[in-house]
Amino acid sequence: MNPDSPPAPAPETKNQRLFFALWPALELSRELYSVAGRVLEGDARRVPPENIHLTLAFLGSVKASFRQCAEQIAAAIRTGSFTLTLEQIGCWPKPGIVWVGPRNTPEPLSRLVQELNAGLAACGYVPEERSYAAHLTVARKLRRCNKNLPIDPLMWEVRRFCLVQSHTHAEGARYEIVSAWELNSSEP
Repeated sequence: MNPDSPPAPAPETKNQRLFFALWPALELSRELYSVAGRVLEGDARRVPPENIHLTLAFLGSVKASFRQCAEQIAAAIRTGSFTLTLEQIGCWPKPGIVWVGPRNTPEPLSRLVQELNAGLAACGYVPEERSYAAHLTVARKLRRCNKNLPIDPLMWEVRRFCLVQSHTHAEGARYEIVSAWELNSSEP
């Protein structure tokens, strides 16, 4: 190799399975885990507290170049911090998911998702066609589903969002926060 020649570009490493999410503090995650335990009748598997999150945009299996583009988009987001009130627990019978979420998605959360989706389009991202439903999955593999139930409200001060990598193992998924961005403390 000639020491005067520029280095060869680094080869793309293997794809990473990524998503953007809001990640609650462990204290709130433990409370959500407890809420799920109080309403389930033993026929579902609770999500471990350290894995509970609110997905903003699921990117899927992507190359390093896509991740770099997505991180640049995330760094340009100017949405403000907000309070998210988690006040109901419900289920989706077809996938067997139990979730906790707000009655209505607050405007700052909708704006964050919209800004992410619009920016990620420049990276080649195509968002899901279905409407965004703000929720945190707290259990899986539910066999029978009760209607949406109110719970004592849990207040979550959302101050940042994250890019998360999903690692799949025989015992289940493990999530790793690979980047995080602070939300503005006040709107401009």
